[in-house]
Amino acid sequence: MWHFLQQELCTVQKEISEWRNTMPDWHHHCQIIMRSCSGINFEEFYHFLEVIAKRRLLLVKDIGPGEVERIEGSGLGPQQTIFDIGRIAEVLASVVVNPDFQRVDTSMFSQRPEDLLQHLEEVVAATESL
Repeated sequence: MWHFLQQELCTVQKEISEWRNTMPDWHHHCQIIMRSCSGINFEEFYHFLEVIAKRRLLLVKDIGPGEVERIEGSGLGPQQTIFDIGRIAEVLASVVVNPDFQRVDTSMFSQRPEDLLQHLEEVVAATESL
């Protein structure tokens, strides 16, 4: 999905490239157009990742040493939960270094993307032995 969104943004940027130098908030307009065409923009994609990450992080707290059973009420096993956290961390690592994402105003986010990424990476490192 992340690769799709990057491609969609490139398409939008090419389509309205002639106005790049005349619009002071051209990058923001690209995100608005991308959302109207694709149904999601970079900000919403981050929030999507954040929701999934927070749910997985809550589940990983319930994993005991050597536990292989499903986590009660989640339908997920511990390995699946840890795998999901690792994949979210990989995608988020790509998101936070993306120059177009860096132009998104993240000041109002409940959690800074870099902080969430750090937390995910710490959990991945701590659960490598499971």
